[in-house]
Amino acid sequence: MKNRAATHRKLAVHGLAVELLNEVPSLGEQASHWLHPFEADALPDGIACTTGQIRTYDPAEVMRHLSPTAVPVATPGQLLELYQEGERFWLVDDRWGLCEINVLKSTWRSWILPHPTLDPVRVAEMAVLWPLAQLLRPKGLYLLPAAAAARGGFGILIIAPFNLEGELRALIHAGYNLVGQRWVAVREDGGRIEMLQMPGEVERESSPRLRDTAMGPASRWVDLTSEHCGIGQPHAFCDAVLVIEPGRRLNAHVTEVAAQRATDTIRRAWPITELHPFRKHGQLPMKLSQRCRSWQAQLSRRPEDLLVLLDSIRSPKCSAMVTLPSASLSAAPASGAMKMAM
Repeated sequence: MKNRAATHRKLAVHGLAVELLNEVPSLGEQASHWLHPFEADALPDGIACTTGQIRTYDPAEVMRHLSPTAVPVATPGQLLELYQEGERFWLVDDRWGLCEINVLKSTWRSWILPHPTLDPVRVAEMAVLWPLAQLLRPKGLYLLPAAAAARGGFGILIIAPFNLEGELRALIHAGYNLVGQRWVAVREDGGRIEMLQMPGEVERESSPRLRDTAMGPASRWVDLTSEHCGIGQPHAFCDAVLVIEPGRRLNAHVTEVAAQRATDTIRRAWPITELHPFRKHGQLPMKLSQRCRSWQAQLSRRPEDLLVLLDSIRSPKCSAMVTLPSASLSAAPASGAMKMAM
């Protein structure tokens, strides 16, 4: 039964060869949603391939792949444990399972617990996208859990510590296209930073009091590019990086980060723990700060306020800091911007 349930995928992820063997049927639908656009009948000869396996947790098998001499790696603010021995890393998370990554061989194995406490989307992120991001980065392709949008030749990378479903919907209604709604691929191209489309989903925003306890895990997620036909964009060059501060406040504001502080600001907000972050392939925060304008924003509870902030950023006359009035006063300009775009 295990062999019949396994799926073997050959993928060309923005030009990089990947093979994935999945033996956990519960993750098949989610993996297919993310990876279907990259499906390939055959992979080119002579190209080094990144390979991954997704397996059901088997204590005896897992023990054979662990090392007693591995040492802990610091992961500040993360609900996971990371261990290292040479070019091998182990990600341990009692919410879903663990993953072994071999950077030198460009391979990974993820073992999924029988009853993970995370929903299938987040399990698939940690078992598939997280290790894949670590192994594609040395090859020049960065997979980031961040949003990316573009309009009129202006592209922006948005790094946020919380859900942005409302803000992304506001941007869509204002004429922005989405390059990435929860994950995006990034690489250098001719001295510029290019953002490449990654399929994905965002979590629906709803009041805890109104949440239906019978709602299944999958129904809490929505693919905005499926809801709004034609708003997905294959790629865009990054002109600005917007770092969102934790929490929401009464007033929204945005401040441009001085060039000498931009790298540290982006690095502190970096949305993914990186293996070997200080090697050559781990310098994307510095490259972003050098080639794009960097901004730091505080969002309000009005999703439309982000649109007003982005319009200010795009203006050549924008000052170093823009603060919006309170929600009641900011409704008029925000609604006006929405009406013009629609």
